[in-house]
Amino acid sequence: MPRTRSTKKSQTPRHSTIPRSLAGAVVLGLTLTGIVASGQGAIAADMPSSIEQSSDAHVSSQHRVDDADTLDPIGSLVAQRLALATPVAQSKWLSGKPITDPVREQAVVDEAVALATKDGVDPDLVARVVRAQISASKVVQNGLFTEWKHNTQTAPTEAPDLATIRPQLDSIDTALVTAIGDASAVANDARCSHAVDSERDRTYPGMDSLERKAVRVAWASFCAS
Repeated sequence: MPRTRSTKKSQTPRHSTIPRSLAGAVVLGLTLTGIVASGQGAIAADMPSSIEQSSDAHVSSQHRVDDADTLDPIGSLVAQRLALATPVAQSKWLSGKPITDPVREQAVVDEAVALATKDGVDPDLVARVVRAQISASKVVQNGLFTEWKHNTQTAPTEAPDLATIRPQLDSIDTALVTAIGDASAVANDARCSHAVDSERDRTYPGMDSLERKAVRVAWASFCAS
């Protein structure tokens, strides 16, 4: 029998190839991965600075809150003292006494300075603040006198005696010396003016526009610079 020849197709090794589009996608993916990693690295590098800035802002904000808390007692005493300016003005109006009384004013300052020296509080700071309170009181008194002169119907017909008001003023001034001593660090701080602006611009319950104007005068010389 004739032999049958078996024929086998030659098998050429096939090389696996990646379509160009897929290869491009792989390259793009690797590139994007590098960009993201680089971006994450940059963010990570920037994070300490951002954290530090946030921390500094928090400390600054907390410092302002602490300053405001320290100045609150002075603010309350300023309001109490100004509330007495109206009865003082009424008494002077009816008695004919002048608003400015240099002898009495100097005595008030001297007494406060003596107490400050005794208690170890800065006497110069106390003198400045107490003089400012006297000036603030006179802002209210002068404003009321002007109103009463132009509209006599609003002028007082009765008023307490100054002798009954002055002990109240003295009590406030004594407490003021202590409050000033507690806030002396704020007075000498570079950020004092910001703390005072916040305290001075508060809305005091029951105060009219004239008294709020006087509040600004009362705080005008608190800061050392």
